[in-house]
Amino acid sequence: MLPSDRPDRLALPFAILSNAAGIAEQYGQRTLSQVIYRENKMRVLHYQPRVPRPYPIPLVMTAPIIMPHYIMDLRPGKSLVEYLVARGLDVFMIDWGVAAEADRFDTLDDYVVRYLKHAVQAVCQMTHASQVTLHGYCQGGLLAILFAALYPQRVRNLVSQTGPVNFHDDGIFSLWTRQLNVDLLVDTLGNIPGEMLRASFQMVNPTGALAQTLRYCERVADEEYVRDYVALNTWLNDVVPLPGELFRQFIKDLYQRNLLVQGQFEIAGTRVDLRQITCPVLTLTSEKDHVVPWKSAAVLNDLVSSRDKQLLVLKGGHLGMTIGRDAWNELWPALAHWLIQRSTEERNSRDA
Repeated sequence: MLPSDRPDRLALPFAILSNAAGIAEQYGQRTLSQVIYRENKMRVLHYQPRVPRPYPIPLVMTAPIIMPHYIMDLRPGKSLVEYLVARGLDVFMIDWGVAAEADRFDTLDDYVVRYLKHAVQAVCQMTHASQVTLHGYCQGGLLAILFAALYPQRVRNLVSQTGPVNFHDDGIFSLWTRQLNVDLLVDTLGNIPGEMLRASFQMVNPTGALAQTLRYCERVADEEYVRDYVALNTWLNDVVPLPGELFRQFIKDLYQRNLLVQGQFEIAGTRVDLRQITCPVLTLTSEKDHVVPWKSAAVLNDLVSSRDKQLLVLKGGHLGMTIGRDAWNELWPALAHWLIQRSTEERNSRDA
């Protein structure tokens, strides 16, 4: 029985939890948007600008392929997208959708030179811009890096947020995957099930879920905390399948052979040379990241040819740097400031 002296404060959190099935729809994409392009499972969303004339360099954001994009638009007041749109940036988001059995043969080649390329072209056509700012988070950061190296003429600015580059690090995923028989796994399963991927993330920090549950029990009367808890856990449990051949390529060429940092990784038969990246680069890492250790992402700044490049090592972990308590005091203002400074050139020349 709930304590009689505070029924209203506790009833709402429990009501929220009892309706968890609808939380993803309730919390995801809270910033108003419309679909401007579709291809296979991929959608490109355009968030409604908040100012009459947004900055002229469009911002294209991409989340990991295996996780839904709404981690960056989690819920009102806790949305990086909402924050950037409110500051005058013209924000687009790539939603990769859910891979089906028919997509099992898709590789990074398809995601970079087909889906991502076409998404950028659609944004440029809509905005009449010749270039975009490309922002990628985690696995999406890797896609953004690969695209910027292969199509430097299309990328005005590059933001890699925990995007892995050196896969031979001291992280647990690096150690695990070097021993993985990926051929047996993909040949047996086809696409890698989301449940298996989610379990691997949970094994990296096996006590994390228990600690999170204990914190929830301590703060169950805090409505704001409970809303955050439900929204985040909905996202964490919304892992989607990964195309089998993409997983094979990811493990063998990157985690096991570490070809990207050696300058030997190929996309669609073209060698990816990170020195081809000359645009302004912002590399965002977190000091307690157990998914992509900060040094794995930070090495990008040593490999690009950009003169304008900056590395920020933030507090918190892989998720905390984006949606944690310190995110809106650290990452969000720093990212917005960096983007605005580098999104005004076309406006200045147009207004001159």
